[in-house]
Amino acid sequence: MFIPRDGYGHISLLKEEALVFFSHRHAAYLAGLGTFGVNNMLLTREYGPRVRFGSIFTAASIEPDQPMEDGLCTRCMRCVDVCPVKALPGEDYPQGLTNKEACATRAQRLSERFASPCGFCIKVCPIGEDRKLFGREDMSIYDEDDAKFEEYHKAWKHVRSYGSRK
Repeated sequence: MFIPRDGYGHISLLKEEALVFFSHRHAAYLAGLGTFGVNNMLLTREYGPRVRFGSIFTAASIEPDQPMEDGLCTRCMRCVDVCPVKALPGEDYPQGLTNKEACATRAQRLSERFASPCGFCIKVCPIGEDRKLFGREDMSIYDEDDAKFEEYHKAWKHVRSYGSRK
């Protein structure tokens, strides 16, 4: 059975009713792959929230892993502060659920103008060993008032303004 990666098929459906029929992130949580962060994303040790999950339904007998007990989120609140639509209340999951309507509305507007998706909450999250691999351990790279990263900031502003349009 086909299950869309995002579990809702299209962003317009998510705006109508902010529910999914299957959550790959919850399946990943139950499989012991990570824990939820303040950004409502599943955080993994290896890649933080910079992952996408898919699920395979099988009748095979597989020994289950246990959910992680130690939370990975540092509660730095970078995700909350950077959100352009203030969709993250700053409370731990599940009490601090994302304002899905605000997030989905922004995503749809970006998609309609063929702009890059938002993802700021994912970009600024300090969790994940991949930060070392890509030289992103210094989190001040995301502080727009830090002059030593001005060239990155210019590029990111350009992409936010124009996206993939020609």
